[in-house]
Parts: sequence; C-alpha cells; structure tokens
Amino acid sequence: MALYVNTNVSALNGQKNLSNVTDRMNSSFEKLSSGSRINSARDDAAGLQISDRLTTQITGLNQASRNANDGISIAQIAEGALGEVTNNIQRMRQLVVQGGNRTLSEDDRSALGQEFTKLLGVNNDIADRTAYGTLKILNGDSPESGFQIQSGAQAGEQDTVTTGNAQLSALFGKIADDEGITGKLSAISTTTATSFGTLGKLVIAYAAVTGESDMAAAADAIFGTRTGSVAANELGTNNGGTAKVDIDELTKILSDQAVAADGNSNTATAFGALVGMSGVGAISTGFSDAQVNSINSFATDTMLDAMSGLITQVDKQRAKLGAEQNGLTSTVRNNTTAVVNVSDSRSRIQDTDFAAETAELTRNQIIQQASTTILSQANQLPQTALSLLR
Repeated sequence: MALYVNTNVSALNGQKNLSNVTDRMNSSFEKLSSGSRINSARDDAAGLQISDRLTTQITGLNQASRNANDGISIAQIAEGALGEVTNNIQRMRQLVVQGGNRTLSEDDRSALGQEFTKLLGVNNDIADRTAYGTLKILNGDSPESGFQIQSGAQAGEQDTVTTGNAQLSALFGKIADDEGITGKLSAISTTTATSFGTLGKLVIAYAAVTGESDMAAAADAIFGTRTGSVAANELGTNNGGTAKVDIDELTKILSDQAVAADGNSNTATAFGALVGMSGVGAISTGFSDAQVNSINSFATDTMLDAMSGLITQVDKQRAKLGAEQNGLTSTVRNNTTAVVNVSDSRSRIQDTDFAAETAELTRNQIIQQASTTILSQANQLPQTALSLLR
C-alpha cells in the first residue's frame, strides 16, 4: 500500500461524503421547517410544474365561489324587492275588487284611488331604488341579458343573474309581449283597440269612464305614446322607448265612473265590440244606466286582469331569480368540493411527509456524525509517514 503525504485521498473522500450528507440534512431542515416538499425547482422540477397548475386551479375556484356568492346576493336583493312589489300589487287588486261595487260614493272612490296611486308609485320607487351597492338592478339600468358571473376557474365558465326591470311600464310591456301585441299604441282607434289585448282594454276602459272620445288620446294619456309611437311590447324596455305608464291616469279607471247621459258614440262603439252592449249605434245623448253597469263591470274586469297580469310578470322574474340562486348555490358547492379534492392532490405532490422526512433526517445525522469521525481519523493518516523518517 502506497503512503502519500501531499494527497490524502481518504480525507478527501471523507470531506465529499460529509458535504453530501450535510446538503441532504439542509434539505431536510428546509422541508421540515417550511412544511413543503418542493421549495425550489431543484427539489422536483416536474412536481413544481404540476403543483403550480393545481394551485392556479384552487385559487381560481375560490375566487369563482366568491363571485357566485356575489351573484346570489344580487338575486336575493332583487327577489326580496320583488316580493314587496307583489304584496303591493295584491293590495291593489284587492282595491279593484272593492271598487267593483257601484255602491261606493265619490269620496269612497277617491280614497281608493289615493291608495291605489300611492302603491303604483311605491312600486316604481322600489324598482328605481333597489341596488347592489351603487348598481341599479331592477330598473332600466339592469341589462336585459343579465349580470354575468364568472363562476368557474377556467375561461368560458360564466353564469348570469337576470334581475329584470320591475318598473310598471316594463311589466305592462311584458304583458303585451306575452300576448303577442306588437302594434303601435298610438295607432289605437275605435276599430283596432280590441287587437291590443290587455293594454287595449285598459285604453277602452279609460275612455269609457272619462268620456274621452279619441282612443289614441286615451292611449297617450295612460302610456304616453303619442310622441314616441312605441310598440306595445316595447313599453319600458332598455331600448330607449319613450312610453311610460301615467299612474294618475291609470288610477282613473278605478276612481272615476261612467255617468249616464255622458257617453259618446266612439266609446260606445268600441265597448259594443267587446261586450255586446246594446244600442251602441243610436247613442248620441249618453249611456243608459244599464250600459253604465256594463262599463263598470268591464272596467273592473279589465283592471283585475291587468293586476293579475302584473303579478304574473313579477312572479316570473322571482321564479327566474330563484332558479338562478339555486344554480349558483350548486356551483358554489361544486367549486368547494373541487377545491378539497384538488388541494388533496396538490398536497400529495407538494407537502412534506413529516414521518418520512424525520426518519431521513435522523439517518443523515447519524451518517454526518460517522463521517466527521472518519474524517478526523483520515486526517491522521499522514502522521504515519513520520514514523518512517525517525
């Protein structure tokens, strides 16, 4: 066996092994102190890439759940406001039923009209004031296509919350839309009024109780259509239509009453086309008492149908909001489940296994102590050469 002084190979090997075991121990210390198995790309390059993708998915899902909860909040605010609108319309319909009696005095009808007008105005106020923060969600500012909600972590994963427009003009427009009425309200006449469905009946009833002989003027009084010539199904939509419901004029159908000897042939002709009122061709001095009864019945029936139509339109919006809330709630639950499962997958890749890493640290500590001892002995080997020089 050769004996060298300048190069102590055994000591060099000891230093190398000691350095390696020290590096492994440092890595174990880092993993145990951070709790993460991958602290830099050199720990596991492929694992780092996979875990980062999973982290992207997790953070996206968590934010998507918060977005969906915002959408649920918008729907809840809108649905709560619409619930109060429904309560008001139910009361308005009750007032119409009460007003169907001809036993009421003029003062009685005036009192009914005052409450009816107030409730109509309150409903419009509710629609104008309902907001999510500063974002109006139940008037013309609410987008017809709904508020888009990013409810997923990836591109293309969106939902919508459609709050709609709860203003009176919009609700009447939706009634006309459901009835397939598209003609211009300003074109209403004695012969065409019956083709405008509920809106046409309201115009006829208004003309009958107020004595208005011009059907177009009656339509303009209730819906303000003369300047805009707006189609019936465009009332109050977000397309800039100029039509709107005149609350005071609409209330006259309930608060006013046709008077015998105060009719006109135009109104009588339109009425006759609807209810078969007798003697319409000969009326020149006014309605008979029996015809006043027919007018009162028709006005009451028309208002009841209109109120029921408003309730139906509000209920449609509420039902849609309820379905959208349920859908978003399901999305939140699914996102939460996905976060749990993806986090579990990432944990298997990224997190430190403390049992295994502690065992590895203990092993390396023992090796380090052994390496230190052996290196100390290897450093003593050149001393052997001195014995040859004595």
